[in-house]
Amino acid sequence: MYRFDIINKLIKENGFWRYLEIGVCDPQHCFDKIDCKIKHGVDPGVEFEENPVDYKMTSDEFFDFLRTNDPDRKYDVIFIDGLHKSYQVKKDILNSLQFLNPKGYIVLHDCSPPTSWMAREDYMIDGKYEPWNGTVWKAIYDLRTSRTDLHICVVNTDWGIGIIKNNPQLNTILPTRYNPYYEFNLMDANREEDLGLIEVDELDNWLKDKE
Repeated sequence: MYRFDIINKLIKENGFWRYLEIGVCDPQHCFDKIDCKIKHGVDPGVEFEENPVDYKMTSDEFFDFLRTNDPDRKYDVIFIDGLHKSYQVKKDILNSLQFLNPKGYIVLHDCSPPTSWMAREDYMIDGKYEPWNGTVWKAIYDLRTSRTDLHICVVNTDWGIGIIKNNPQLNTILPTRYNPYYEFNLMDANREEDLGLIEVDELDNWLKDKE
């Protein structure tokens, strides 16, 4: 199961019709595979200049645009696959929550890097873009250990697909183990608790349990 499979599942099973993708890059990778009535894409075009996105700008610029011009706009599913650095990912999540249908979902890519090298800070190595998950996992861990108003899991597929849902009951149980310096080796030894890692065949139960 890939990220677009999970996104399409959420859209179909909930009758959703408004989709936003942050960090489209090449639309053939995900955006074009999403089946939704209204789809909007955001990307500054750094890696893929030919990208025919609706909003050719950074995610920060896009959310500032919405706050000024369309503050009541809501999306049912927002997929975040932009700059894979924890500070920006967290900012994208918090901004997305402002424009998310209360019963909608935020989906993220690259949440469970297999090695510390894949979880490095820098995308480019010796002038080349090498395979990279970045530090998305740190944003997931940060929110999982601080926000009782959110349900968060990571599906163990396609480099780790994060799913975030509002929890109006404020009853999320936070992980008790603490990794104050966001050390990869500590997370690696405790992925299930730190990331809320679940297998693909557990996804339906997780979604049902968080309704």
